[in-house]
Amino acid sequence: MSEREKISVDIYGQLYNLRVTPEEKERVLAIARHVDNMMKKVADSQGRLDYRDVAVLAAMNLTEEYFKLQQAYEEILAIVNEER
Repeated sequence: MSEREKISVDIYGQLYNLRVTPEEKERVLAIARHVDNMMKKVADSQGRLDYRDVAVLAAMNLTEEYFKLQQAYEEILAIVNEER
């Protein structure tokens, strides 16, 4: 098992210290950037919201993205299974 290293990520002005394996590092940094971008997008489109509200709305948007991808995956999987 790889040894974990400490990294810091900035999400919407808050610094988070995380421990990750070297294999996880780039993925975790990309996830943090995506969450940060979504929170900034929500804040820019909604006006003055507190941190918690921005986080909840960003989580809703990210979950919507996930559900759409999950549905697309299931549709593709059904097509592949039909062709077998």
